[in-house]
Parts: sequence; C-alpha cells; structure tokens
Amino acid sequence: MPDNFSDIFSTTWELRNKKPADAVADNIPLIWKMRKKGNVKEIPGGRFISENIRIAQNQFVQLIDPDEEIAMGYNNTLAAFAFTPKIIVTPTVINELEQAQNQGESQFLDLLDERQEIADESTWNVMEAMMQGDGTTYGGKAFAGIRGYLPDTNNTGSIGGLSRATYSAIRNTSVNLVSTFGSATDSSNIESRTRYVKNLIVRGTDKPDLGLFGTTYFNAACDSFSGKQRVTVDKEMYEANFDNVVIEGIPIVLAGGKIFSGLSHIAADRGYLLNTNTFKLKMYSGYNFQPLNKRTSFNQLVEAAILLGIGNLTMNNPGLNAVMFDS
Repeated sequence: MPDNFSDIFSTTWELRNKKPADAVADNIPLIWKMRKKGNVKEIPGGRFISENIRIAQNQFVQLIDPDEEIAMGYNNTLAAFAFTPKIIVTPTVINELEQAQNQGESQFLDLLDERQEIADESTWNVMEAMMQGDGTTYGGKAFAGIRGYLPDTNNTGSIGGLSRATYSAIRNTSVNLVSTFGSATDSSNIESRTRYVKNLIVRGTDKPDLGLFGTTYFNAACDSFSGKQRVTVDKEMYEANFDNVVIEGIPIVLAGGKIFSGLSHIAADRGYLLNTNTFKLKMYSGYNFQPLNKRTSFNQLVEAAILLGIGNLTMNNPGLNAVMFDS
C-alpha cells in the first residue's frame, strides 16, 4: 500500500466508509453567525460597495428666549462608507483518466463532488480567517476584517474612506483591560470586565450579540462558571455545535479552536464584542461563492470548475462594537 494516497485511490475501487472524516473544515463561528443572521447579502452591482451612516450631531440645537433670533445653518450629518470589492477564487480540477476510473461500480464516492465540497470548506476557512483579520493579508487583496474595522488605536486611520480622526462617531470602543484595571484578565474578573466593556457600547436595544474571544479569554469565561450551579448557553449556537457561555446576554464563543488550515485567527488575550447587525458580507449577484461554468482545456485532458466570490465585508456602525485586550 502506498504511503501517499492519491485522490483517485481514496475515492475508487475498494469498499470504504462512504462518509470521509473531515480534516479540512476549521472552526468558523463568525461566518456561521453572519449566515444565521441573514447578513450574507447579494448586491446588483456598483463600482464600490456603500454603507450609509448618520455621522454627526446637528450642531444647531438651541435654547432661546421668546423673541430671540434663531441661528440658522447646517453641518454635514450624513456620509457613506465606500468599500472596494475583493475577489476570491477556488478551482476544482479533474482529468479524464480520473473520470474514467471514478465511474460505474467502481465509484463509491463522486470524486468531483468530493473535491468541490473540499473547495467550499477551504474557501470558508480562508473567509473566516480574513473576517477575523485586518484586511492586509494576501498582499492587500484580502477581504476586510474585524481587526481592521475595530482597531486597538481607534482615533487614527480611516474606514471606508472616512477618517476616524475627523469623525469620532465611527470610532469603535477599545479597552486595554490591564491599563484600565491594573491586572491581567482571568476567570475571577472576565465577567465584570466584559460587562464593563459592553456597557460602553449599549444603545437601547442595540447591543452586542456575539463575543468572539481568543483562547485565554474564552477559557477564563468558561472557568468563571465552574463554581456555579447553572451555566447559561445560547441554544442556537449550542445546537450548531459551537461551545459557548453567555455573559451579560452575549454568547461568548472561541475564535480559534482546531484550525486545520493553519490560518491565523485572533490572538489569545483579546476579545471582540460584536453587534453583528452592523456587519454585512456583501457579494455581487452571480458571484456569491458560486461556481462558474465548467471549463475544459483545449490542450489538456482536464476540466475545471471555479468557485468565485466578488464582494467584501462591510461595516455601517463601528461605534456599536468593541475590542478588549490585555496586551
């Protein structure tokens, strides 16, 4: 038996388990939450992907005497973020020999279907890593991510072409927990510190609905419930097999976990409190991670299907989100 199995060896000839073990898919909680909330949207076109925002107070609110003149004027109160579309492709290739071998009674798994499913899982692994990232990977060709939208230093740089220095309303909350409280974050204080940060971004019914925590923070959150008689979890996330605990009504999930792809997720000693209603994964119609028509090479016995996505992760209200960290 060969040491290294080819794809065709693994799908054809011998009787095998018809459901292969999956050592491809990563832990992808942010993608799952976006899908669950219906926040993967199709858009009909456009040079840029836009999100509108009421960005400033009306500066002409006045208290007057009965006969006092009203100062008339206006300031810019509306603006729009403009996001550049990004392109992600994943090819699936099969040659004629493999198709000839993988047919009839010898086929117990469809080789092309299996490769396409792996291509889909691999694509979403990359998407999750990018959405947890800062948008600078892959030579700047990456989709935007929460680390770029919710930076530690929140009064510099820009988001969607709007300057954080100019518009304070688009600054996320950023809390260095060690500087604020004078000690490292652990199981004895993770709940109170999460509450502290959450209360900085609550606005009526607008509040975080997902806590994406690195390993150290997530372990501390779980350990904080160890001595309690009751642990509250989010039912939907639990039924989707995402371990979680609920702090202040926020489902806290592990950002990392088993990452077969080896791609980078958020650091162990930080957490993001996200209002996922403020995020959208906007994809152009017809390019929403859909396969292009199968292509046949004119000079090779090869067919290829290309999974294609064109769009970007957008953000319309950074001020309702927060990052907290120890380093």
